[in-house]
Amino acid sequence: MVRCAWLRGFGLRMGRAGVARGAAALLAVAASAGALAGQSVEAGFAATEWSVAPGGFVGGFERLANGNFALFDGTAVQELSAVDGQVVQTLFTPPSFVFGAFLRRSPDGAKLYFGESSHHEIWEIDLATLQAQVVLTVTFPFDLAFAPTGQAYVTWSPGFFQGSHIALCDFVDGTLDDVVDSPEASGPLWFDAAGDLWTALPDFSSFPPKPDATELIRVAAADLASGIGPGAYDATQAPVIAQLDGAYALVVDDGGDVIVSDATYGTLLSIDPATGAERRLGEAGGFDSFLYLALADTAHGTFEPWQPADAGTVFAIRSDFWSYNALMAIHPARPQIATTPPTPIPPGPFDLAITGGTPGGAGLLFVCAGTASEIALRNRKWPAPLFFDLDFVHLQAFTLLLDGNGEFHETLDNPGLAGLSLAAQFVTGASLAGPFFGTSAAIVVTLQ
Repeated sequence: MVRCAWLRGFGLRMGRAGVARGAAALLAVAASAGALAGQSVEAGFAATEWSVAPGGFVGGFERLANGNFALFDGTAVQELSAVDGQVVQTLFTPPSFVFGAFLRRSPDGAKLYFGESSHHEIWEIDLATLQAQVVLTVTFPFDLAFAPTGQAYVTWSPGFFQGSHIALCDFVDGTLDDVVDSPEASGPLWFDAAGDLWTALPDFSSFPPKPDATELIRVAAADLASGIGPGAYDATQAPVIAQLDGAYALVVDDGGDVIVSDATYGTLLSIDPATGAERRLGEAGGFDSFLYLALADTAHGTFEPWQPADAGTVFAIRSDFWSYNALMAIHPARPQIATTPPTPIPPGPFDLAITGGTPGGAGLLFVCAGTASEIALRNRKWPAPLFFDLDFVHLQAFTLLLDGNGEFHETLDNPGLAGLSLAAQFVTGASLAGPFFGTSAAIVVTLQ
């Protein structure tokens, strides 16, 4: 199924003319399809979601330096609370109705840049004073990104089927220098720590778009620099990292994976740049779409399934372009061990539950007497650690098979063990032979 989000890349960022009619037609189709299905995230992840704007088209999303968010809700740029998504304050209201294209904060966090495709302007908002001014006029701006050097680059297009450009911006004198030329339409931009520029080249030659018709490319920092001044780098010469169905926004996590929102088919993907392999992170549901992305990276690990939640969070705007706009916070989630009743457990039967493991997979349950704690690792490049402080002499490992939901449930019996404490931890895997993906937090239960 194809969502009306495709129209945004094709038209909604391309100005007001003709957009309302096309959007209305596609929204009518979506409305006639019945109730919208709910969103979901893949095993090894968890999500929290808030309603953040009235129904309709939103045009820009960014995470601010204070941890809150900025969202153009179709009328104004609002600051949203990181706690519950509620409006904190209005940051900027355009002098007339516009279709927003992007929001991007400056590297120092002091300014916010808002691009719109109705009057083709980029506004600079001073977050301390909330004063705003136009710093650049550029035809159909699509996205903006800052290089590690602090230089700003915008991707723009002269019109339908006329290719696109990535330009170095000068916000002081309001000029552009096209440094990358592409025969395709504009795509999202993101710089990695090495200064390489990531973007996607969508093929809008047909509707619905062809599968795998969007090329994810990486423009090396040296190639980008070569386009500064006379001439420009040819985007078709950049290596193609993956073939995607669509790319509305993208971010690069601290492990080097590229996370892409595919609004065409309502998916959120993680791409391994070394192999081009895709891993699905979430489904928007029904005729909904994932739109803008923001990333909260930490030094506590990589954004991989079944890791601690502090390994990073991806924030995504989910929308049906009609009745709602929601903000999803998606983060890794470890398997969980729980007992009913909880510790301390009286003599008699009690239930052991393991949830959040590999669907249809297997795992190892480690049990020993005593207490358990974990090594606090940083820059983790492998699954979360096993606990230590173990009684290795009496350590026991039990093999478990998980159901289709990644769960294991068993009724056990406490014969009356006079306050014996046991530590346990679960390791989830694809099978008993591995590979193993991650661990639960260690728990301690006391058997009375």
